[in-house]
Amino acid sequence: MVTGTIVLTSGRAGIAAQGRLQTQATVACSRCTKEHKIGLEIEVSEECVLEDIDQPDAYQSDAAECSPIPILNGNELDLSELVRQLLRLNLPPRSLCKPDCAGICPHCGQNLNEGTCECNEKPADPRLSVLGDLLSRVED
Repeated sequence: MVTGTIVLTSGRAGIAAQGRLQTQATVACSRCTKEHKIGLEIEVSEECVLEDIDQPDAYQSDAAECSPIPILNGNELDLSELVRQLLRLNLPPRSLCKPDCAGICPHCGQNLNEGTCECNEKPADPRLSVLGDLLSRVED
């Protein structure tokens, strides 16, 4: 469920939509792929036009900048497409289920937050041992 306020005012080229929206989204963790909820707060500042949202031509503009979003559905104003696009644009590219998420085993796919795997992990490339030494010095 999305809550908030959007105020529509007459603008230069159409309708200006200003406001703020809040919602929770379910996203997959970037490390272990487990779904978790995140809170989103979205500032709305968009140009809209009184054109039918079901007409493909309504999403095209002659201008080099972004096309205004159509908000007319028959005889009613419909902000669902505006809200859908804003939600999509404001989802984080990466999200963690918890800050110390251990991820998944790259060999067997075991979620390492739920326990260790039974893989026989191959030793790291010996040419990278210098990086391991450097990392251990930084941790000390």
